[in-house]
Amino acid sequence: MPLIELRHLTKTFKGKTQTVEALRDINLCIDQGDIYGIIGMSGAGKSTLVRCINYLERPTSGNVIIDGKDLSTLTPKALRQLRQQVSMIFQHFNLLQQRDVRGNIAFAMEIAGAKRADIDKRIDELLELVGLTERQHNYPSQLSGGQQQRVAIARALATNPKIILCDEATSALDPTTTTSILNLLREINQKLGITIVIITHEMSVVESICTHVAIIDNGSLAEHGTVESVFSQPKSKAAKKLIFRKTGADGGIIGDRMIRIVFEGNASSEPVIASLVLECHVSVNIMYADTRDVGGKAFGQMILQLPEDKLQQEKIIYYLQSKGLRVEEVDGDAH
Repeated sequence: MPLIELRHLTKTFKGKTQTVEALRDINLCIDQGDIYGIIGMSGAGKSTLVRCINYLERPTSGNVIIDGKDLSTLTPKALRQLRQQVSMIFQHFNLLQQRDVRGNIAFAMEIAGAKRADIDKRIDELLELVGLTERQHNYPSQLSGGQQQRVAIARALATNPKIILCDEATSALDPTTTTSILNLLREINQKLGITIVIITHEMSVVESICTHVAIIDNGSLAEHGTVESVFSQPKSKAAKKLIFRKTGADGGIIGDRMIRIVFEGNASSEPVIASLVLECHVSVNIMYADTRDVGGKAFGQMILQLPEDKLQQEKIIYYLQSKGLRVEEVDGDAH
């Protein structure tokens, strides 16, 4: 049974002059132990989705089922109790400025009515986990952005949740700090078995940490699956747009036939393009190439602009496929 299940989830906001359907018929399952990325362009509906998961926003229709419990059937008291198992981390940390690090971490436990001795013991454990023992008496204004986010993560862990929801948790951080925070979240997932849902607009975040990904486009679920499968074989226009946007394949090359080839594992070390030119006597224009780590496996990709001659185009594609490479078209809609 999935830990989180969304069934036909819809959320509509009604204003005086117009109605906005922020989410339309979302169906999604997230298993225990997943690091699940939910990605989309700005305004796609992903932040509304994460707020519906913990019922900060009540869906207009459909069901949210967490650990076998349908949230729509819970009493207010039962919902509050369940929310202790679903913690949230925000983009701008949301720390209490008048409390030091220990005080911020303690806050959720105090609300839950924990004993002072238990609170202090738990704070000590969490400070060590997030690497802030030496900063425990500092106030948020005395901390860097990365340190503040570590406090927020410790606070989220204080009630021993089963799920952590991260709403653009690294968007306000520089790349180096982002990497350290993602590494910390991965460590928490591996050590504690906590399921993590990451809302982001950055494909690099999904690639570096997530096991699975759902792509939200204009309020609808465009595509979902393992990160590896979606990256290597994107099917929807929304997925291609997110993946190809990172490659920089845009602008002046729309209209020319282009293909994307994906290398898996050691294949990226073979001089395939050089061999193609020598053996087939054709030329291609390499518009973009990169390698990256997706789910712990090495992947490479290239965007190739093909010659105008259609026979040569098919010759190139056949050659690349014969080498075991995945080849797909890049059309104007992917930019």
